[in-house]
Amino acid sequence: MAGKLTMTKDELEDFIDDEDTTIECIQVAPMGDGKVAILFLLSNSDYDPTVSVIFTVDDFNPKTAKGVLVTSEWLTSLSASPSGELFALEATVWVWRYAGSEWTRDRVGDVSFRQVWAAGPSGPMMAGSEGGAVRLVGSDWQRITPINDAEYMDLHGDARNGVWVCGDSGSVHKLAGSTWEALELHRQDHFYGIDVASDGTIRVAGGDGVCLRIVNEEAIEIEPVDRTTHLAVRTFKGKAYWGDEGGLGVEDGESIVLLDAEIGTASDLRTDGEFLYVAGVDAWRFDGKKWKTLALEYRNGFRLV
Repeated sequence: MAGKLTMTKDELEDFIDDEDTTIECIQVAPMGDGKVAILFLLSNSDYDPTVSVIFTVDDFNPKTAKGVLVTSEWLTSLSASPSGELFALEATVWVWRYAGSEWTRDRVGDVSFRQVWAAGPSGPMMAGSEGGAVRLVGSDWQRITPINDAEYMDLHGDARNGVWVCGDSGSVHKLAGSTWEALELHRQDHFYGIDVASDGTIRVAGGDGVCLRIVNEEAIEIEPVDRTTHLAVRTFKGKAYWGDEGGLGVEDGESIVLLDAEIGTASDLRTDGEFLYVAGVDAWRFDGKKWKTLALEYRNGFRLV
């Protein structure tokens, strides 16, 4: 069984009540049929200590919420495979797996991974520093041969258009067999989020307000709302949504228009085709017209409200 909470109940309550402790939704992982898993992190500015909490919930209804993990380990990423198995990344080289009974925890490689993504056509993958990436083949995590020492930040793709990663030094790379193939953008931006649309259009979100739409290897700059860091991008129902430190925007021609939703920082975007899921302080769900939100609360135990 993977690591559990090391705090006593009193220590946990003191930690939650501390004015320096924040609660943040890290990722919402679609599991199919409207079900999602949600990762929350409780931490202070030093990330010492931390508490990671994962709930599963149907139709974003808090009455259906089921707590599946509370641990003192610092979990940084969460994803679900098509079978519904959950994969969580613990900073920085440990992967957790949950298929409905018990969590397992295994060390994978030696580099610091930044993202786990289990929904792709090539199976569960992780990517991170020094051009490092691995994918699960059978029961083994196999190394993907690096082509440089870039720090990868995000992965996305589909069976038709392939799997792509983005990262620092303007890196946008496509999985090619057991290694990567670089898309030469001749830029040095730090990219935090990548989206591969069904028509093959690639979008990358980066620092200093850099938002690029890449069509046929040509990069088009999209005008941001402001020059803040853009952390995520996702296409949903024919529109492109961009998450940054100030909220969530939608692409309109060659610019981004901020949506009127009190999300705060939109650090991660996912979709199951029916809904767009946004991670900020809380977890958000958008059907294209209406929003629903879930927050983590502690009252003699964790729950979603």
